[in-house]
Amino acid sequence: MPADWEAYSMRMWQEKAVKEQQCYCDLLGTPKWREFKPPDYNNLKRNIGFALFGPPGKEPDENSKDDTGYTNQGLKHINQIFDTIKKCMKKHTDQQNIWVSFLFVLTNTGGDYNRVPVIRIPEHDLTVQQNNNIFIDSSGQVYKDWQNYLENNKLPECVLCYPKNGVYSAVLGNVEVEFGISPAGKTGRKFLRGLGYGLAAVGLGVALFMPGPWQIIAG
Repeated sequence: MPADWEAYSMRMWQEKAVKEQQCYCDLLGTPKWREFKPPDYNNLKRNIGFALFGPPGKEPDENSKDDTGYTNQGLKHINQIFDTIKKCMKKHTDQQNIWVSFLFVLTNTGGDYNRVPVIRIPEHDLTVQQNNNIFIDSSGQVYKDWQNYLENNKLPECVLCYPKNGVYSAVLGNVEVEFGISPAGKTGRKFLRGLGYGLAAVGLGVALFMPGPWQIIAG
């Protein structure tokens, strides 16, 4: 997919994308990881649901530790992602406490703008000196590292804006981002179907992390 990076519409989208990623960096970049202990697992599921779908259809029952507010179909998908996270912890000594980080890939498909959630987890316990991260997309597909995600994600033919190296970081307060083209765009494949629920957050913008029952995702 040839991308005209100098086109006015493209430059306007890039500027908008950087501003949006700046907001996510400010909210999600510090601390680098968020810990969820077994009593907090339902909060993690709510975070996963919020990243996938936006706010639930109803307020969760705070008297029920297992209620997320999402439909049974939504909860089935949330649990699938949760189970995938647990399976990716096979190299962790501590199999109970879960460390995760959320990030968003912004896409531009011929002027149709979307945001796609991605979950990052450490390959080993945080006590191990290593920088290896595993990434999980909205359909539950697992990628061994960020480069693997960039080369093999199932996004349609589109232009991408993402945090550098798949980790929110900033220099002098300014978010570090990179732009690229999806694998489908590089190979000339047509738009892919069945992307799961990853594009459901479209249009939510920064409101995705505003205070309320979902403030946990922003720390």
